[in-house]
Amino acid sequence: MGRKLRSSNLLSNLPQLQNLIKRDPQSYEEEFSQQLHHFEASLAIFELKPDEEAKEFGDLINFLSQVARCYPEKSAQFPTQLVELLQKHYPVLNAELRRSIVQALVLLRNRGVVSNTKVMPLFFTLFRCHDKKLRSLLYSHIVNDVKVANKGKHRDHKLNKTLQSFMYTMITAADAQDKHGEGAIAAKKSLDVCIELYRKNIWTDAKAVNVIVQACFSPINKIMLTAVQFFLNPTKKADSDDADDEDEEESKSGGAGKTKKHNVNFMMIQHQSNVNKKTKHRVRVLEKATRIRKREQARRDGQLPGDDDDEVVGSSKKKTGPAVNFDALSLVHDPQGFAEKLFARVHRSATATKRGGNTVDRFEVRLILLKLISRLIGHHQLQLMAFYPFLQRYLQPHQMEVTQILALLANASHAFTPPDVLQPLIRAIADNFVSDHCAPEVMSAGLNTVRAIAARQPLAVDPDLLNDLVMYRKHKDKGVMMAARSLLLLYRQTNPEMLHRRDRGREATMNLSAGGSGNAPLGFGEIRPAEGVAGAELLELPSDSDSQLEYISADEDQASGEELDSDEELESDEEQGSDEESLASSNDCLDTALSDESASEEEQEEEPTEQTAAAATTTGVKKRVDMMRILTSEDFARIERLKRRQRHEGQRQPSKKARAEDGYSDYDESEASGSDSQSEDTGGMVDGWDILGDYHSRRRRRKATYEERMESIRSGREGREKFSSSKAKREKEGRSLSNKEKRKTKNFKMIAHKRSVVSKGKRSLAQKRRELRNHIVKQKKKGF
Repeated sequence: MGRKLRSSNLLSNLPQLQNLIKRDPQSYEEEFSQQLHHFEASLAIFELKPDEEAKEFGDLINFLSQVARCYPEKSAQFPTQLVELLQKHYPVLNAELRRSIVQALVLLRNRGVVSNTKVMPLFFTLFRCHDKKLRSLLYSHIVNDVKVANKGKHRDHKLNKTLQSFMYTMITAADAQDKHGEGAIAAKKSLDVCIELYRKNIWTDAKAVNVIVQACFSPINKIMLTAVQFFLNPTKKADSDDADDEDEEESKSGGAGKTKKHNVNFMMIQHQSNVNKKTKHRVRVLEKATRIRKREQARRDGQLPGDDDDEVVGSSKKKTGPAVNFDALSLVHDPQGFAEKLFARVHRSATATKRGGNTVDRFEVRLILLKLISRLIGHHQLQLMAFYPFLQRYLQPHQMEVTQILALLANASHAFTPPDVLQPLIRAIADNFVSDHCAPEVMSAGLNTVRAIAARQPLAVDPDLLNDLVMYRKHKDKGVMMAARSLLLLYRQTNPEMLHRRDRGREATMNLSAGGSGNAPLGFGEIRPAEGVAGAELLELPSDSDSQLEYISADEDQASGEELDSDEELESDEEQGSDEESLASSNDCLDTALSDESASEEEQEEEPTEQTAAAATTTGVKKRVDMMRILTSEDFARIERLKRRQRHEGQRQPSKKARAEDGYSDYDESEASGSDSQSEDTGGMVDGWDILGDYHSRRRRRKATYEERMESIRSGREGREKFSSSKAKREKEGRSLSNKEKRKTKNFKMIAHKRSVVSKGKRSLAQKRRELRNHIVKQKKKGF
């Protein structure tokens, strides 16, 4: 009787039966069959009224999903029945029951009972439900399941192609274009899944990127902005459609979770550690709060990426600033058509009105679209001629977000942009921004913008305007002065012929005097092909080339004078002649060094082939080193070392007077000008901070560490040994103070009993007068 009672209780106590089945599946196979038949009967009854709550039916589904893998043959149809139930009745199902069925399918999928190709399309369809918790559950499961399927070097291409095609269909569907429809919610979550998988370095192929491209054409701003922000910063986590709701819930729950980490009251914790008893726990709390505060401070200063960037697979932790990832832009199939469609939307919104129920994008939305268009033009070197006249209307100092507009104009410039298209914009910038009646911040922004454009297309600035802008290098404001000097330095390096003779500088003038095709500036659309490895001719110098170059540079400094004088043409002509003479003498020294090196190399080389010797004798031209042998890593390291030495020797720092008169700008001033020349010359992106410059933007720099400060101090002490202290000189010589020197620093009480001290108080008046007279005479002789 008791055994029958226990067996009857097991049928009603599902958790206990679940525990027993997991321990011994064979003994309770009959009970499982009864529960499975009960499920099939309940399913037939439930389909008659699918909108009921049916809590017992949900518990039964949960029980069967837990023990289904113990009886794979009997439960083979169970996952199919759940999938069909959701496909038929998911819009009208109770929220709790629907979530229970989805959790059961997720459990079956994690245990390998059902394949992912069978449940994934259903999960994407369930994104249409107005249930935030369900969408969050589906989102996390889809991302993790695809991540597991593509773990390591293995890639499930069949699953990836199926899901990407399904996402493309959902994003481009007709119901996804309605803002208040269910298709818009599903399209937004599908887009979030695709972006998250790209961030995790799982879907990095062209098909996934072009699925996101289609989302940029959505009429719904939330979907469109999510896709556009992905291309502007692919490594930054996109905001979900429920972000505001999640923030509200976290604030209601008392700030639990991640928000507690960022809301640490550091001052209160520090005060408590000072007044309370010192314990190990309080010390750990203070150290943790200090680390969080330093990390947040570094992130605000731009020295660290965001918290979400740590999750990116393969990301480097040594990055000190946000960097633009162009991998996504490179995978776009039709960048020209993509940019034209985006620009058509921006132009339509800028010229349309709200009459007739038309929707017009806000200025912030148009600005984000313009940023993406400019990056597409700069990265792919596109030709979108209508883009530049469109920006001219916004080139006013009072325009909202004018620094970002100037930055995207610079980003949209490249070497194949016609100078005729850019010249009106540069003239407008010079007229509206670079004028005496403008504020210094405005003038600095205008000059930095002109420099950023000229770094990409030097022919966009005409010589007359350039020389007018260069005159601001003597402006009283430091930001304007640095911006003008940076522009001057750029054209000294790229095209010094556009500058006046007095502004070219010594090095540029010597290069122009030397002539040669390699120094000529490139025309529009012209490309100079490489004739070999850059700097390979430096390998032909002898091994003691460092001393040779120093000797040549010393002769040049003595012969050429400091710089060209801007006031007297006669003096400039004389210094020009001295520069040419010094250049000729240096070329003679280099020729002799090259000839000696070539002779030594010919002796050390093995026997050359007859064809090489015959070719050398017939042509009479010396072959380059990279044409005769394969360069090794040591050769490339030596090339870089010699190039670096030549740059340092060419950048001789003039005096303060000459720098003030000529506006000479060395590499330190170019770095302080607010625009990195190296990044701009290589096509790096420009932002609003670069347009304002370091001086006017007041960007907070990271505080240097103790090691960095000591390294700076040691480097500043080099070559200044004669100005060092006497203590440093003694330590360098390896000696200490003498006894006489030590007595001068002793306390008076220690030497008050000495005979020499006591005798000073017993001196007569005549003896004091005599010693004073001798002291005066000695002072007049300065110790001699």
